Amino acid sequence: MSILLALAAAAPIEVAQSGITAGSKLMSGVFSVGFLALVGTIWKTRVPMKKLSIASEEKLRGDLMAQLEKQDIDHTARVLRLESRQDDQKKAYENKLEYERVIHSNDIATMRHRMNNLDQCLTMLLALIETNPEKAQEAAKRVREMREKQEAVESAEKALFAARRATTPSPPL
Repeated sequence: MSILLALAAAAPIEVAQSGITAGSKLMSGVFSVGFLALVGTIWKTRVPMKKLSIASEEKLRGDLMAQLEKQDIDHTARVLRLESRQDDQKKAYENKLEYERVIHSNDIATMRHRMNNLDQCLTMLLALIETNPEKAQEAAKRVREMREKQEAVESAEKALFAARRATTPSPPL
């Protein structure tokens, strides 16, 4: 700018007929050169800026893909953990169910045995009374003795099942 001022001070200001002075021409030329330099700079930096833009987009895409892969791996691991937990719970419930089946089967077997004993005693009592009605009292006494022996065996069976339940812990859930 100081060159322009020096030129303007050294040259006398003359006004041409058209009204354009040398200073205005000089100023117009300087602005034209500056504008062209600005356009040239923009033109030259256009390609490197495009490369930077592409590189930053590729880096962003790569970072996002890495993040998605990590989330997919985390999700898969979580699903596998949940499936494993579900399988463990299923096995535990199956074990518990099998334990309950065994206990109920033992209870039913004990009840069936008792019913068979009672049926046997009743059948024997009726048979003894039918064969010899005069000895009904003696037959009843024999049936009572037989029934007492059966009750002792039934009590032993119940105690055995109760002891087995007490010593065999229920499967955890």
